[in-house]
Amino acid sequence: MKTNYHKIIILSLILILTGLSHLNAQINRPIGTNLSGIQDWSSEYVFVDAFKQCREWISHEYGSGAPWSSGVTIPLGPNGFPIEIPYSNGIDPPQAIRTLMFYGSLENKYPSGYYRLIASGTGQIGLKFAASGTFPCPVDTLVWVDSSIGGIALEIDTSDISDPIRDIHFIMPGFENTYSAKPYHPDLLNFIADFQVLRFMDWMETNNSQNTNWSDRNTLNYYTQTLENGVAYEHIINLCNLTQKHPWICIPHKANDVYISELAQLFRDSLDPGLKVYLEYSNEVWNSQFDQTSYSQNMGNGLGYTGQTWEQGWQFYTKRSADIMHIFETEFSDNNRLVKVVSSQAANSWLTNYIVEKFKDPIYNPNQVQADAIAIAPYFGGSVANDIGNAGLINSITVSEIIDSMELSLATSYTWMDANKIVADTHNLELISYEGGQHLVANGTYQNDTAFTTKLKAANRHPRMEDLYCEYFNSWYDSTQAGMFCHFSSHGVYGKYGSWGVKEFMDDTLSPKYLGLQNCVFNFNTDTSTVNVFELGDKNQLIKIYPIPSNNGYINIEHNFSKPNIYLY
Repeated sequence: MKTNYHKIIILSLILILTGLSHLNAQINRPIGTNLSGIQDWSSEYVFVDAFKQCREWISHEYGSGAPWSSGVTIPLGPNGFPIEIPYSNGIDPPQAIRTLMFYGSLENKYPSGYYRLIASGTGQIGLKFAASGTFPCPVDTLVWVDSSIGGIALEIDTSDISDPIRDIHFIMPGFENTYSAKPYHPDLLNFIADFQVLRFMDWMETNNSQNTNWSDRNTLNYYTQTLENGVAYEHIINLCNLTQKHPWICIPHKANDVYISELAQLFRDSLDPGLKVYLEYSNEVWNSQFDQTSYSQNMGNGLGYTGQTWEQGWQFYTKRSADIMHIFETEFSDNNRLVKVVSSQAANSWLTNYIVEKFKDPIYNPNQVQADAIAIAPYFGGSVANDIGNAGLINSITVSEIIDSMELSLATSYTWMDANKIVADTHNLELISYEGGQHLVANGTYQNDTAFTTKLKAANRHPRMEDLYCEYFNSWYDSTQAGMFCHFSSHGVYGKYGSWGVKEFMDDTLSPKYLGLQNCVFNFNTDTSTVNVFELGDKNQLIKIYPIPSNNGYINIEHNFSKPNIYLY
């Protein structure tokens, strides 16, 4: 009876405390993050199975001494593994195939150690560079990896057409036996714990997406998640369910109605009903560097919309946003599970008002779908680098002086915030951000000045950047009194195309930008639940159950029973 008594008490306390942890979490400064795109060269580890983050297959001539790649298309099976190696199309020389893991600037950054290599099928796999060896398949073995050498190449040397090599895994040290049940890297889970919203624009490869039909999407069991069609939506849902974060998804600009309906059903049925879906049509449809801009302009023109080309594009953006929101509303039958977002340029509140006015017009929104929020990207410092170049100061300016210029640029960003807040209030919408943070990057000829890029990167690492972030967020939350801010971005190595990551690497916890988030955003969001200690029996038998700070919905159980039976419902 004593064991049963412990069971009952533990279950009762879990139920009580789970409720308390949700009730007492205070989110005073709602914050989200854009997650970096999933690539083999990314400094953000998403999966403990590194093969899930490998590069798309590279075909090459079979045998040694051949060029690195041939460009020949090799037939693949349903999950993306070649059906036969060597492959011959009757025209080109026989072909083999390879892929890469941990390439880019990751030397000594990703973990060294013994990785578990698993593969089914009949044939042979070869490893090169940071790992080496040839392995007859099927195989399940440990392979030593020395990350100081660089990245890893995995090659399929031979694969029997009657039993082709498939189901390859290359599992990081420490996760050899848990990779299937716990696929996401704990460093990623720890990082996102302090955010409430995850924007998956880069995960979904939104910009320039060619996804049109539902069959164009990536799938959960495909060999890699780094393809141009984006990550499998199931990974987005599973990650958000696990961490209790609200997903922000960006619908591919060419996706047809069937695609959107299927996507809505998937999120409706699979996402935790306590989580909301932030819903946005594509990304920056007005930004001419992306295919979605010309697409929307052509579609607007084809529908007979009036005005200049760019106006036709904006009008189509509002029309398609309303279409998508209506489809999601129809499939969900619960508006409370959706946050319907229309986005605009931070620097152009006139355009923001134009977009909202068109969205409310029955010509473009015949079902009169109601939006919930206007989203902008109020970056600061966007013109600083080129202004320095135009003034001829590249060689003489110091990093501290660059920070001074960044500080002066904050006022412009504040003006954008306030102007868009007026528009949002006028239309009874919430003002949120889809991206934001520093925007210190050079363009044109200045971008290729290595010494200047070095200074810009150093400015992002400068301790005063923390102060700028604090000023910036204080203005957004307190002065403008805006809502959820979705920072851009999570992790990324700094370079001439920008220093977007709030951290460069997973262990870069002292990054000034990250410290700015911690001290001036995260610390405002508290869990006020008290730690409860319950005594059962004598004073040496204790159960301690308490919510995990900044991770709403998770609880910790500590005890000193020798053989407890704990059931969690």
